[in-house]
Amino acid sequence: MASPSQSSSSSQALSVGNVVSAGFRLYGANAKQYLTIALYGTLWLLLPFVAAIAVVILFAVVQNYYATLGLIIPALIVLFLYTLARYLANSALIARLAFGELTNQPELLKDARRFVQSRQWSFLGASFLMGLIYLVVMVAFYLVLAIVVVGLIASLGGFQLLQNPSPETLAANAGTIGILVLLGLGLFLVFIAFLLWFAARFVSVELPLAVEPNSSATRTIGRIWSLTKGSGWRIALILFVTGLVTLPIQLLLQIVVGIADVAIRAAGVSSESAIYTALSLLITYAVSFALSIVVLPLWQIIKAVIYYDLRSRREGLGLQLRDRGAQS
Repeated sequence: MASPSQSSSSSQALSVGNVVSAGFRLYGANAKQYLTIALYGTLWLLLPFVAAIAVVILFAVVQNYYATLGLIIPALIVLFLYTLARYLANSALIARLAFGELTNQPELLKDARRFVQSRQWSFLGASFLMGLIYLVVMVAFYLVLAIVVVGLIASLGGFQLLQNPSPETLAANAGTIGILVLLGLGLFLVFIAFLLWFAARFVSVELPLAVEPNSSATRTIGRIWSLTKGSGWRIALILFVTGLVTLPIQLLLQIVVGIADVAIRAAGVSSESAIYTALSLLITYAVSFALSIVVLPLWQIIKAVIYYDLRSRREGLGLQLRDRGAQS
């Protein structure tokens, strides 16, 4: 596949449309390989839930299981962490292969898989650190939001309205109530916009770890934060457009779920029976499973394109590769 830098200079950012279209072109050119990796990774993630269901069924039959909980629960946790690490490594494998195509340096699947699997615990560590970062940011934002809301309510006399919420009082203070509602809505929108911007800054957090030889779980976070400086809103727009593009796939799968539900009812299965509940859950999970397999490669490729674009503009990646090719 031709590199996006061949149609633009290394200092000019790819447009939103260019990033999304490049992602779809690369997906179409390597769909079989990417879907196979996505299937393999998703199966790993499915394994702990299958094990948990098996344990529940076993307990329902055996009944006397309390003495073994101290062993089974830690075993399930370890299994979940291991399979999550394998899932993250396979997701990063798609991004690494896509980045190799973008840089015109395609890599053999076995070599790329060996590299990412050697760092699977680093991917898990980076994911854990990002979870902590998001938790801290969310808690801090909610504290600030609560302080601002309480201050606004106090300054506009909202507490007096809460103490005497009679219809006459509410009608007499309709303007104040309207201001409070608008301020609350504005703060909510600011919160959503902030989350989109913050998520965009870390959207390709696994790429440095999947591509760069000297990266680690902590370095990859700082690396992507540095690369995305000044590009947060543009990346957020790319993610928004990509989400819109995937909506038809999600709607199609929801239609499949609806048709299957109608078919179950037509077969005479009561909506209040355990069989109906089991079949509905099975179909819903199967559809979600299929959706994740189809959508995962697209998102990983989009991340790779974003990472390639950032490095091309900030570090002249495209120029370095072309100069290396000319010297060869």
